[in-house]
Amino acid sequence: MAPQELSALSGLFPQLGTSFLLSLPSQQLLEILSQPGSHSYSPAQAFQILYKISQNTTLTVGQLCRLRPLFSGLSPAVLRDLQWPEISEAAHCQCWRTMLIELKPAHRAMLYNGMQEALHRDSQNITQQVNCLLPWLPLRKLTETLNGETVLRDVSLYRHVRWSPQQAQLLFKKIHTFKNITHKMVRNLGNIASGMSCDFLRLWINDTDFSELLQFVSELPGGVRPALRKCIVEELRKQPELDLGALSSELAVTLPVTMIEDLSNVSFRAILDHIQAHFEDFLRLPYYKQTNLAEKAVTELGSFQAQGEIDGSTLDVLGPLLPFLDRDSFALVDRAAVALRLEEMRSFCLPKETLREMSALLTKKDLLGEPSKWQVGDVEHLGRLVFSLSTKQLNSIPLTVLNTDTVEQVLEGQSLWEDSVVGGVCVAQCVDQQRQKLKTQSLIRGIVKARSRRAKVPVPSCADIRGTFPSAWTSTQLSRMSQQDLNQCVEVFTQDASLSSEQRRALWVKLRQSFGPVRELGGDQVLALGPLVTEMGDRELHDANLTDQGVLAHLGTLTHWSPKKMRALILGVMRKRKLKVEQLTALDLATFGHLMCGLYPSEIRRLSAYNLSLAVLFLRETSLPCTEQQMEALTSRLSRPEAFGPLSAWGPEVFTEIGTLAVGLEDMVLSALVQEQVEGISPGAIALMSPRKMAVVFSAVQMSWLSSEQAWAVSEEQWAELDTEQRHAVGLARYEGDVLLELRGRNSAPAADSFSIRSLALCLLLWRLI
Repeated sequence: MAPQELSALSGLFPQLGTSFLLSLPSQQLLEILSQPGSHSYSPAQAFQILYKISQNTTLTVGQLCRLRPLFSGLSPAVLRDLQWPEISEAAHCQCWRTMLIELKPAHRAMLYNGMQEALHRDSQNITQQVNCLLPWLPLRKLTETLNGETVLRDVSLYRHVRWSPQQAQLLFKKIHTFKNITHKMVRNLGNIASGMSCDFLRLWINDTDFSELLQFVSELPGGVRPALRKCIVEELRKQPELDLGALSSELAVTLPVTMIEDLSNVSFRAILDHIQAHFEDFLRLPYYKQTNLAEKAVTELGSFQAQGEIDGSTLDVLGPLLPFLDRDSFALVDRAAVALRLEEMRSFCLPKETLREMSALLTKKDLLGEPSKWQVGDVEHLGRLVFSLSTKQLNSIPLTVLNTDTVEQVLEGQSLWEDSVVGGVCVAQCVDQQRQKLKTQSLIRGIVKARSRRAKVPVPSCADIRGTFPSAWTSTQLSRMSQQDLNQCVEVFTQDASLSSEQRRALWVKLRQSFGPVRELGGDQVLALGPLVTEMGDRELHDANLTDQGVLAHLGTLTHWSPKKMRALILGVMRKRKLKVEQLTALDLATFGHLMCGLYPSEIRRLSAYNLSLAVLFLRETSLPCTEQQMEALTSRLSRPEAFGPLSAWGPEVFTEIGTLAVGLEDMVLSALVQEQVEGISPGAIALMSPRKMAVVFSAVQMSWLSSEQAWAVSEEQWAELDTEQRHAVGLARYEGDVLLELRGRNSAPAADSFSIRSLALCLLLWRLI
């Protein structure tokens, strides 16, 4: 087959299977898979293809950077064979940045480790190389590498580095300790200035150039960290004469609703332009802010005021903001205009709060009408928009309409959308995933269930599994699949994280016959099994050869491990590599991920505190399935002198660096945290805290220090445990002083004390007037 023909078929490669892909010449694979827009491959496919390319070609760093579809297959073997001549070229810094951002944390740790080894081998142009890597340097390493004097002396080298929030805070603090930072020096610090503290910012409140300082800080790349943004908002409230239009659109879009109302039309249009260009950032805002921005867009830029409806031209201005309108505005939408824009609307995020309104709009008589009367064309025309319907409405669609081809088309559209940047953020931030799963099951009910009592329960083929999704079928149905169909569909099974234990067990029992003895499995076969590996026996896991860090990087992300199996696996790996707990490197800890919870607390206390302090950068977003005792053992290691030192001396940057591991801090420690330390706790750590622990350790005063992002991370279960004062504090933090909105939010919150809330709102209103 000619190269042009192969390139045209590249979108089908992941479905054609590994054997077909491995039959192609390595150079041809390299060329085809380096093309922009190539589809992603499963870890098992990527692992084998990337290894083949690295063995048969002289793979360079620049080429690896272009092989985005294969990033999940990164392994130490590939990195060892990698040619690194381009690491010293400034033009490739963007390549590094892109690759390190897109890689999963464990693979990021692997690549970072590979870079470090390459730097030791090649010390040419060390300054440029190090600058390229600095944003990915663990905080502990940065602490010992740079001091205030060094950074200030070579500030021209460091001012343009895209520091992480915690790195910028550390460096700003180091510089300020070495030399008093003046107003004029701030600009010279460049991106390091984003690490300024609230206390430093407040030193310049009465300065004539304060507005310029705010503008400079708001325009720094990477945005303003939540605690500093809260500080800026508080100061802007105290000085209403300050021009909000001077703030960057990136910061302005996050302002409280009352401040958004004060923006000029020009500034608001700039915000809308920013939203259109960075819609994923809009999706991360609290829902009430999203709705306010959408409503303001209609009133400021739309033409409905004169016509009494939201017409086609206004819908074009709104674009993806349409689903974020409130109930009253939905009633004004011109349905004929919607009918002409359904194809565009398929790419929209549908927030859970307005699904009912969207459904009512789509099922009006003059649009699509009642779902019970739909034809195949109606479902095909809607595509993934059918998920705006309720489960009851989906169940009313005739089964003759929901044929296999139509359903597969809808699910394929939904899957492709979820793989997009906006789709991924929308699913994580705006979608009730449990309800979405129920809706999907309603959609496929005619495929996976018997159509009548007399009919046999269908047994899926591999094509059926590909067209729906594995967890849609019962464990009994999966166990009855032919061995051939099972073997063809292994990699499809491994991509469904919602398989139940029974379903995974049924699949593993049958697949074990094809895969042979576990101790003989290769890394690619283990990756092909994916979450099914969690159904192996303790002895099998202990005996399996799972020492490849490229394989462990995936196993460490699986969430279905039992404590016994995690222990069997991690002890088996250490035994084969002849390692003691004390000898585990930072890379080992980063790739183990969840599997670290297989160690006893007494063993965790023997981990190298220094190596753990380096590994936390790659573990900070992980929800470790450890016990409370194990988590406390981990954080106790981090307070050792060779790590971050005593907890009382931790600045906010350390709390940010350790991320979700902060959950393991003891109750007494959390209760004693000061404001600056509380501000550094990540929203992820707050969300993972047990409801009872949160209610016990944090006072109402400490909760009043939370940023909006932290406060919105408090779950309903956590809220239910809080007392009245704590709830008031969280509510105030959420709504950032927007009193009437806070009152409305409070009344919709579970078990709210209405009298206390009204009293609080009145006091706040009076305070603002004063």
